[in-house]
Formats: sequence, structure tokens, C-alpha cells
Amino acid sequence: MLFSSPDYPLFLIAVFFLYALARWGGPRVAWARMAIMVLLGDVVVMLVAKDPDALWDPIGGALCRLAAGDHPQYQDWPPELFLRWGVGSVLLAGAIMLGRRGGPWIGSARGQQLIARGLVAVLAVVAITVAIAWDHGQLDAVTAEIVRHAHLVVLAILGVGIGASGRDDTRPLGRVVILFVASSLFYHAWAAAMPGPYRYLLGVLLATIVLDYYLGIWIERTEDPWKRKALVIVSLCSNLGILVFFKYTDFFTQDIVNPLADTQIKPLHLILPAGISFHTFQSLSYTIDVYRRQLKATQSVVQFATFVLFFPQLVAGPIVRAQDLLPQLETLPPLELEAATRGLFRIVTGLFKKIAIADTLALAIVDRVFEAPERFSALEVAVGVWAYALQIFCDFSAYSDIAIGSAQILGFTLPENFRTPYRSANLQEFWRRWHISLSTWLRDYLYISLGGSRLGPARTYVNLIATMILGGLWHGASFAFIVWGALHGFGLAVTRFFQRRTAGGNLREALSMLAGCALLAGLGLTGVYLGFGDAGVWSQLVVVWLVVTPLWAVVTAWLGQEYPAEPELVRPVMPVVPFLAVWGRDASLWVPEALRIAMCVSGLGFFSSLYTGDQELWIPLIALTWLLGLVADIVERGPDNLWRRYLVVTRRAVAVVFVFQYVCLAWIFFRASSFDNALAILRQLAAFELDHANVVPLVTVTMVAGFAIHFFAEGSYRWLRDRFVELPAPAQGLVLAAVALVLRELGHAKMVPFIYFQF
Repeated sequence: MLFSSPDYPLFLIAVFFLYALARWGGPRVAWARMAIMVLLGDVVVMLVAKDPDALWDPIGGALCRLAAGDHPQYQDWPPELFLRWGVGSVLLAGAIMLGRRGGPWIGSARGQQLIARGLVAVLAVVAITVAIAWDHGQLDAVTAEIVRHAHLVVLAILGVGIGASGRDDTRPLGRVVILFVASSLFYHAWAAAMPGPYRYLLGVLLATIVLDYYLGIWIERTEDPWKRKALVIVSLCSNLGILVFFKYTDFFTQDIVNPLADTQIKPLHLILPAGISFHTFQSLSYTIDVYRRQLKATQSVVQFATFVLFFPQLVAGPIVRAQDLLPQLETLPPLELEAATRGLFRIVTGLFKKIAIADTLALAIVDRVFEAPERFSALEVAVGVWAYALQIFCDFSAYSDIAIGSAQILGFTLPENFRTPYRSANLQEFWRRWHISLSTWLRDYLYISLGGSRLGPARTYVNLIATMILGGLWHGASFAFIVWGALHGFGLAVTRFFQRRTAGGNLREALSMLAGCALLAGLGLTGVYLGFGDAGVWSQLVVVWLVVTPLWAVVTAWLGQEYPAEPELVRPVMPVVPFLAVWGRDASLWVPEALRIAMCVSGLGFFSSLYTGDQELWIPLIALTWLLGLVADIVERGPDNLWRRYLVVTRRAVAVVFVFQYVCLAWIFFRASSFDNALAILRQLAAFELDHANVVPLVTVTMVAGFAIHFFAEGSYRWLRDRFVELPAPAQGLVLAAVALVLRELGHAKMVPFIYFQF
């Protein structure tokens, strides 16, 4: 997968310049511009094919052979090579002329419908060919022949995009076609490395795209409510059918059908297509929004295909709604230098979180603890669980940072996916901050479809639990994921119940519920201790969870809730922080800047200590860097009602700790390979052993750095980003080069895939 390989920066640079050149038309040096665009397209193809002889045009073909001249295979220039280049040149020239002269017709509704029909015909031919070749055992030979001619297809489509981008009226079409080609090759980079028919998964994805394109048009044109409902059901069945087949077939046959029916159905061991859950949800958001009349059906199959295949977020989110991205493809946003620079900063932030934090924790402790928890003490297992919570956040938010930053470089805006979720004071707030695109998708398309909160309180709580259980099942075909969803669903239901009962700051009702939940927890735990849970370990765990979760949810919701302030609690700030009186109002102008400069110096000192090996300085320098950024934010906001904020922050801090521990409990089931593995983790935690030989300095400093990044002051982060944006281009290049060197030193020989690639 290009996204997680060292080739991705080159891919992004090539696509950026290819897309940027598509914005610049006109007759001046038009042929030079088109030649450079073709060469950039060849670079993208080469990142997938890795073979210069896969290119059919002389521009990239000759240059790539010259670059690989030391290889014996490319030292000879046979006559058939020039014949291939001649065929490719003629096809490319014809495609450019077609895009230039026929661009208006291609972009019209009629032209797009004919393109959709042609795509259906091509996919049908490919499907029949693959089926026949597979049946006769000739699939590898047929695939090799298709691969040998695949670049001709790329040249034809890319040529149309290049030609269309040369005219003012069709330039938006040309840019979308270029993005479509780049995104298709990006996804095919994963499929091409798969065995057998998996190499044609791009065709399966394109087939679902064309079907949803037609379904959207038919749903919009149909007035009969039953026909509209039938059409949206077809979309649900087609998209979810493919998802269920690849993701849940073995789960249903092995974990449900075989035990219940006493059969021996053999597992298929299907390979899960990269990002299948994400592009499935994106397609469904389109047809459902059209059905609800919240979105007009697009008449452009190219725009719709580019929306589903958009490469920055294709395989692991964020899940982009059609109503968010399709308008940006219809009226393409301009490329802005400041936005692109912010995107670069975001990409660098994501790379640091992924390489320095997530991968280090995975290799240093997380993988080892979850593979064999019995080899570690309770403290080491607890550190492993906390480290996994940090790993999955840094890993997944890093992907989102890189995806959002990549889109920003191209001028597109993707929705935020994370807002420091471990700062949450209750579980409801956690899901407003964690994987926001998924939680809002589940809310809008599943929770509301089940009835939401419209059918009364009891049904609301049932809908919450059902939504989270289905959300857990979405993550993986395992009962462990169902338990993960149930943990979150029950916690959310109790939190909602408390919030409704104490609406308006009813302190008496809150204390009454706290006492009741404490009594329930005490009685339940006493019953388990006295042997009322003799049915088994899992039964005891379920009982403990059912009686303790209400108390936990009520405590966190109460601590995180702000009640009207008593007059005596709002104290003057100057006696509390007298030194602010010396600074006066001007302190908010120069002190934050000075503190943040000191913060940067401290951060550089930390990296210097990593190089020199001064372990005793690592954690103090991280703490100092974090503290300077926090104090700068406090001074910048001003001292008004500081005592009041102190009380609220203290209560929230306790709630944040409680919420984090509950989320970590759920992460055990999310990360565990099986129920037995999760039980082994819990058993080791219950042993209360305090040995910590495996918690080496690398683990502690990485965790401290990870939490410092997560709880870093938001104002100081924005200050760093803005200072980077304001730098001149050469200075920005030096900063990026320095960061690249640091990441190279912090990198690992073993590449750790992004966690959410498996979903």
C-alpha cells in the first residue's frame, strides 16, 4: 500500500504537480506542459508497476530505462520497444485531442451516462474473462497479459484529462479525471500485490460505484415511495453484501453456524480488501442522502467515482460524506499556498505520531504483552494496555492527519476525525472526539434510522446499545468486537440516563443517583465475592460490569458536569496569582511569545538529549516543554475567573482519568486476538504484581512523549503551525529536511502497518 510505504511522498508530489499543472491552460508552451504531465503520470504508474517496460509512452519509458541502465535487463533496446512506444504515442495523442475537442460533450450529462454504460460493458468483459481464465487455470497468464497492456488504459484516460485541462470551460473536468486516475492507481497498488482474483478488486469497487451512480439517479427521479425504498434497499444489499461476504463469511460459518448446526463448513480464509468498510460507508451515505432528499444525485460518474476513490482517505478514513466532498469536486477549490503549507505541517505531525510514538510502542511492549500476557507482571500488562490506548490513537489520528494534510495540499477540505479524545470527561464526550466521522455516520444513518431518541427514553437506550454493538461488529468479525461495542453502548446509555435526570444542574438528583449506583455496585460485588457468580469466569465478569458501569458512568458524568457557581467560589484572581499583577495587561502580548520560544528551545534540547543518550534529561525536558506551552496558553487567555476554572479543571481531571481507564478496559477486547487472550490479560491484571523489568526507558519516555502530544496546549500548537507557515520557502524546506532526518533516526527496521487498514 502506497500510503504506508516510503514511496508515498513521491506519489503525493507527483500528483500535486500533475494536478497543479491541470489548473494552468492556454496556448503558451502547451506541449511542454502536457509532456511534463505525461511524465508525472508515468511516475505514478511506476510506483505501482516498478518496471520501466510497463510504460507505453516514449517520454517516461526512455527516461526510466536510462535511469535503470545499470540493470542488465534494460541495457538492450529491442525494436519491439519502439513499436510499443509508437502505439502508446498515437493513443496518447488521440486521447489528448479527444479531451480537448470533446471535453464539453464528455462533461455533459449525456456523455457521462454513456461513459457509465461503457464502464459497465468493460467491467462485464473483464469479469467474464477472469471467470473463464480462473476456471481453466490460466488466470496468472491472462493477468500478466492484461498487466502488460494496462498502461494503455491509463494513457487513454489520463490523456483525456490532460486535453480537457487545456480549455477554460473543461478544466474542472480535466482535474477530476486526473484525480480519478491517481486514486485508482493508489488503490490498485494494494490489489496488484494480492494473489489470484484479488488483483481485480479495483473492478469490484468500480462496479459498486457505477451501480450506486445509477441508483442515485433513479432514486431522485422516482416519486413512488415504495420504489424509492426498494432502490435504496438494493444499494444497501449490494454494498453491505460485498462487505459481509469478505469480512463476515468465516465468522458466521465458524463461530455461529458450525457450533449451532454441528456442521464442518470449511473456512474460506478470504483476504479483506483494504479500506472496504470505509468506502462502503461513503457510498451508502450518498444513496441514503439522495433517498432522504438531502442531496441531489450527481450526473457525473467521473465525479462520483473520484469521490469514492479519493486517495488521501480511501483506505482508513476519515469517512467523507457525499454532501461534503462532491460539491468540492463540482466546483473545484483553488490551490492556496497557505493551505498547502498547513497541510505539510499536518503531514509532518502525523508522521511523527506514527513513527516515533505508535510504532515504537507497538514493537517495544504492546505486541509482546498481548501475544503472551502470562509472561508479564500486572504492572507491565497495565502499561501494555495504556500503551495500546496511546498507540491506536497516535496511529489512527496520524493516518487522519496525513490524509487531511494531503487533501489540503490539493486544495480540498476533509472533516476532522479526532479532537484529543482522551481529554473526555464522560463517554459521550469521548465519542464526540474519537473517530468523529464514524461516530457521526453511525448516529445519522444507524441510530436515527433505528428511531434515535424519538420513541421514548427506554427505546433511546436500546438504540444506543444496539448502535454501538453494530459499530463493534463493523470493526471486525469477532465476539470480542461485540463486547467492545457493548461496553461502550451500555456506558453511553447510563451516561445519557444520568444527563436527562440531572438536566439543568439538579445537584440533589445527581447525589441521589450516585448513592443508588454505589449501593448497586456494593451489593453486586459482594454477591460475586460470596460466590453468586459460580456459573463461570465470564458470568462473574458480566455481573461485575453490569453493577460497576452505572456507578462509573454516573461519577464521570457528574464530575464533568458544570453546575451554577456559588458566589463565594468566584474569588478575586490577584490574591491567588499575585505575579500577574506585576505583568499587567501587557503580559498577554509578550509573555506567551517568550514562553513558546523557550518551549521550542526545550523541545530541541530533548531531541539533543536523545542523540547524546542523556536518559535522565528525557522526561524532565518533555515535561518542561509541555508545561511551557500550557503556561503560555493560560497567560494568553488571561486570568479572569481563574479560581473558578481551577475547580472545574480539577473535577474534569478526575473524570478524565476514570474515562480513560474504562476506555482502556474496552481496548483490551478490541486488541485481543480472542476471548481467551482477553481473559488472560484480565487475569494478569488481577494478580497485582508490581515487577516492571520490561518497562524500559524507551517505553516510559515514548509514553510520556505521547501523552504530552495528546494533552499539548492547543494555542501553542497553533502558534507552532502559524510560525511554520510564515517561514520563507527555503526555511520551510530546511525544517522539513531536519524533521525527515529525525524521523529516519527514530524509525524502525520493521514497518508497522496502520491499524485501521484491517477495517
